[in-house]
Amino acid sequence: MSGKISFACAKILVGDQLELVEDAALVVEGGRIVSIGEVDPESEQVDMAGKLLCPMFINAHCHLGDTGLKELGLDLQMEKVLNPPDGLKHQNLRSLSKNQLIQMMRHGLVEMLHNGIAACADFREQGLEGVRALRQASEGLPIRVVILGRMNEGSSREEILQEARLILAEADGLGVRDIESYPEDFVYQLRQEYPDKIFACHVSERRAAEAESYQKTGIGQTARALKWSPDFLVHLVHTPINELKEVSSRGVLGVSCPRSNGILGDGLPNLAEWKRQGLEFALGTDNMMFCAPDMLREMEMASRFTRGLEESSVAIRALEVLKAATIHGAKALKLDKELGSLSPGKQASFVAFDLETRNLRYTRDWINAIVHRASLTDIDSIYVAGKPLENDC
Repeated sequence: MSGKISFACAKILVGDQLELVEDAALVVEGGRIVSIGEVDPESEQVDMAGKLLCPMFINAHCHLGDTGLKELGLDLQMEKVLNPPDGLKHQNLRSLSKNQLIQMMRHGLVEMLHNGIAACADFREQGLEGVRALRQASEGLPIRVVILGRMNEGSSREEILQEARLILAEADGLGVRDIESYPEDFVYQLRQEYPDKIFACHVSERRAAEAESYQKTGIGQTARALKWSPDFLVHLVHTPINELKEVSSRGVLGVSCPRSNGILGDGLPNLAEWKRQGLEFALGTDNMMFCAPDMLREMEMASRFTRGLEESSVAIRALEVLKAATIHGAKALKLDKELGSLSPGKQASFVAFDLETRNLRYTRDWINAIVHRASLTDIDSIYVAGKPLENDC
């Protein structure tokens, strides 16, 4: 044998456009895709007849620290639950030992893997120690964790700057909680100092915060965040059209978390308007305490609510939503050379859906089925870098 493996006789969603190829083989060597099409005669063959191979999902926004706080405070006012330093979430995080926090975050990462997620971006609370705790939690797991650290709020400018530099020496970038968290010129300065790091921010999530931004500055939170050239912005639920247009023109990606926005009563992002403005977007599952890290459910809600709010069955296409959960998420996290689609040279990380389950049998449109019908129980197997994901991972 050549060391190659041909995953043969499958339906495969190929390339960044997720083009469906029938009765094809995904040829893998050393964890990477060699070719898609014909079986390599020198390779070991794995029969994938009756399976659909889809790239593993990219969760572009999450908070792993609250994995151990599922459904905590869900029926309370969210400011009392989520806002630091004394929100219910942060009180509980402070009560955890380091080992408890690491164990809970590792549980969340394993949950993501078994839900078909290859990579995630975490807005990591708790400063440098939080960054290090997540690094430790992810050790040995075949999931790419993009850690976007966060400085403690309320300290002096010099203290925050010192902490930021320590965080940026170890983290993948910064994940800013709110445009009001730090002086805007301060974040701009850090952006200039660390051009290769990922900078992201929650913006325009709540109507009241957006109104306050206009009252104070004459522009919305989204426009303010654009001043420091972020790589992506999260939520944009109440971003006005002119600012959505500016996000798009700058080439900044949006990240939508509709299940979180819905359960927290924030409103719902107008993805149809995002599309009209040419804004490329990804999807994230946000807080582990409120939303299971299930990209199938995230896609379904994004599509159904967009069509319903717009009163149009063509307001958004299933293909656009599936891209948001795969290749666009990879682009947001700067992982698109490795992950997000099945193409020669990329990592062979894919979800194999069983097309003969009771739920999926008789399907006529497979991309629509993944977005609107498939559930985790329809997954036959998951392969990460060409190797099957083990149950005890």
